Formats: sequence, structure tokens, C-alpha cells
Amino acid sequence: MPQVIITEGAAVGLARCRRFLTAKAPEAAVRAGQAIERQLLLLENTPDMGRPLPEMPELRELLIAFGDSGYVALYRHEQAEDVVYVLAFRHQKEAGY
Repeated sequence: MPQVIITEGAAVGLARCRRFLTAKAPEAAVRAGQAIERQLLLLENTPDMGRPLPEMPELRELLIAFGDSGYVALYRHEQAEDVVYVLAFRHQKEAGY
């Protein structure tokens, strides 16, 4: 079972999304955090569940539904190391990483 590691870049994206939602709806921010944690933990059992990026197939995107949209986590599964690196994180309505 791979270990899931949140990189510094992903942590910055998570914190940005958390601050934005907390300022608008603190209760929703708590629920969003729980949904995000549940989905990221699924990568321990099914590390290749995300959709591969067409231009970079070694990277995958995990869609995390929340409300009427959700979040996207960019990650890479290193089978030899038995690790999933979460590289970036953003809201679905944000452009790019």
C-alpha cells in the first residue's frame, strides 16, 4: 500500500483553497477538508484511480467533488518507491496549477 506524501507545492494550494473557503463559509471549509482528506486517502489503496494527463501520462489528476464543483489534485505514483506524491492542488474553477 503506497504512502501518500503531500509536497510543498500541493500544501500551498491546499492552504490557499482553505483560506478562500474559510473566509466565505467556515462550516463548508470543514466539510471540504474532510472530503479532500477522504479522497486523498483513497490513493493508498487505488493509486492509479485518477485520470492520466494526456500530455504527461506519468501524472494523474484526482477529481474531488464538493458542492457544485470541487477540487483537483495533481499526483504521481512512484511504484518502485511505493509512494504517491501529491504535487499540486487547486479548485476546479481555477486555471492551471
